[in-house]
This record gives sequence, C-alpha cells and structure tokens, in this order.
Amino acid sequence: MLTQRIRPGFERLDNQRGVALPMAMMMLVVLTSLMVAFAVLGKTEPSIAANQLRTAQALRLADSGLQRALWALTNSTDPANQGWTLTDMQHNGQPVAGLYDGTQPIAFGNGAFTVKITWEPGNGTYERTVTAVGWLPSKDANAMNSHRKIQAVVQMGQITPLDPPCVLCVVGEAQVNGSAAAFNTATGGCTGTNPPTYAVQTVQALAYNAHPTFLGYGTSGTAAIHQTSDPSQFKYPPAILQKIKQMAQANGTYYQGRVSSLPTSGIIYIDTTDGTPFSDSTPPGHEGSLDLSGNPVINGIVIVNGSVNISGTPVINGMIYSLNDLSVSGNVVVNGAMISENRRDTSSTNVDTDFSGNVTLNYNCNNIRGLPFVSTNWVVKDGAYLEQEGAN
Repeated sequence: MLTQRIRPGFERLDNQRGVALPMAMMMLVVLTSLMVAFAVLGKTEPSIAANQLRTAQALRLADSGLQRALWALTNSTDPANQGWTLTDMQHNGQPVAGLYDGTQPIAFGNGAFTVKITWEPGNGTYERTVTAVGWLPSKDANAMNSHRKIQAVVQMGQITPLDPPCVLCVVGEAQVNGSAAAFNTATGGCTGTNPPTYAVQTVQALAYNAHPTFLGYGTSGTAAIHQTSDPSQFKYPPAILQKIKQMAQANGTYYQGRVSSLPTSGIIYIDTTDGTPFSDSTPPGHEGSLDLSGNPVINGIVIVNGSVNISGTPVINGMIYSLNDLSVSGNVVVNGAMISENRRDTSSTNVDTDFSGNVTLNYNCNNIRGLPFVSTNWVVKDGAYLEQEGAN
C-alpha cells in the first residue's frame, strides 16, 4: 500500500517533458548576446588595428630620424646637411640649427619626423643626445595624429676618440725637474681643429724648477699651464677602458702584473694581477705596472692599470695612459700624449707625476687617433636607446 502511494511521486520527478523549450530559449539569449558582442568588436577592431599600425609606423619614422642624425654626424660636411657642420657642436653644448633643431618636420613616406641633436651635460666630447619624433600622417595640431618618440645618446665610433686637450694631463699634482724638458701642443692638432691651448693640465698645481719649456697653441710659459677642476676631457670612461681591454685580449697584447717590455705597435693593455679595475683599494702587489727602459720605438696606445716608470731613450708614437702615476726620466720622446689618472695618489702632499731629464712631449693627434679602433662613424651608445612618451 505504501509503495503504491510513493511510486507516482517519483514518476513525476522523472518526467522531463517541457525542458527543451526553456533550454532552447536560454541558448538563444546567450547566442544573441555573443552575436551582438561580435558585431560591436567587428566594428571597433579595424579602428584599433589601424591605430596600432599608425603607432608602429610612427615609431619607425622616429627611428628613421635617429638614423638621419647618425648619418648627419658621420657626414658632417655633406652638402645635404645644408651648411651645418660638426664644428657647430662643440664640447660647450652649442645648439644645432637648421633641420636638426627639433622644430622642422622632414617628410618621409606617408608621414614625417623631427630630429633634435644636442650636447647635454654628462655627454662626452664625442657624444650627442638625439631626440627623434615620428608623426603620422603629419606633424600638426590634430589630436588624431599618431606620434612616437625615441631618445638616444650617440657617440663617434664604438670607442670614442679621447683627443686630450694637453700633451701632459694629470688628475692630481705633477712635478717637472728637468731643465731641458719640453712640453709642446702648438702643433699636431686634430684635423679641422686648433691644437690645444695648454701644454700641461693638472688638477693640482704644477711644480717645476730649472727651466722646462711649455708651449701651447698661442700660449707659452706659464700661460701654457692650466690647473683644472674638470679632468673628464682627458679620462676614458670605465666602459671604454673595458672595450680597449677586450680588444687587447683579442689581439694578443693583453698583459697582467709587472711588464718591462712591449710590442712595437698596437693596443697594449697591462691589467692588475686578478683582472679587476685598479683603484685606491687595490692591494699592493696586485696592480699592473710598466717599467720601460732602453731605446724601443712604440707605436700605439698603452693602458696601464697601475703605475708607469719610463727611462732611457724610448720613442713613443701614441699615448701612455696610466690609471695611477707616471715617472719619466732620461731622453724620452713622446709624439702623442701622456695621461695620469692618479687613482691612488691624489693627495697634494705627494708628487704623483714626475718628469726629469731631457724629456720631450710633442702633441700629435694623428698618432693618438691612428689606431684600429678609432672610427668617425657615429653609433648608438650601449644601453642609451629609449622609447619615451611625449612629442618634444
């Protein structure tokens, strides 16, 4: 009896007649919503795609502006530069005029770009800051125009020329004891520029006795000696020193520790014993050093991660660059330049750089630049390329 009463209830629960219609209506609502969404997307997607295309084209136009700047700097005397030459961009940051002041759009394809080349504080002598903005379809007040900006620091060559402004440049104090010593920058300047005004530049006062000769371009005697607070113009940045080191390693002219003889030519790098950069905390005995004597003839550049001691009658056609101090005596002749960073011995109570005897230093830009790594082609500096917001 009880079973007969319960069974009809379960049978009603098992009955699925009438479910199809509500399910069909629900699916219709869902599909309709999707169709409406796809219709809206189908209408806006072409606009989005077009905007993305214009933005990508504007970025490529900005890159074209950067490439134009690299070409202009490399070919500064080309008539296409409309009279603008590299001499318009001196170390003092003088602005560029004409097509490269950032205000004049240069038409290219379906769009245009502007280029601004400046020398900014922090740039090296052969570094410039380039700001290029690409516009599509044109540069005007229309808010619908797409634009992208690139800013980059560019430099002359992968390793920029140093072109020291003195034949003897010392980050510290120097002392000259030889009465026949001669320091001459009156000739041997770089192509297109005057030779350096100062024969000697030091951060601390130059001490000298007897009667050494100081001769600069248009100056002589004490007027050819300069005490400076900015030695950046005659110092290689760490990144450049690292590149020179790598080049010497590749060419087989890389040494560590104490060195007393050199190859006759090339890029020569004398490193610390453990290969770390020389500093005031480098342990004694770990620094690199050059002790050169006799009468060799060296053509090239010598970088020493430590101190330099030169005596005898050698002839050096190029540059000696010491990260610590220099001691030169005898009848040494340098046709190029000598630089001392004095990373350890910077106190004014020390004689950081000492010259005695018949030492002759003649400035020669061609010998300093006449090296395989020096190039006049301008390139983007490593790590100095940035896509930015804005239009200026």
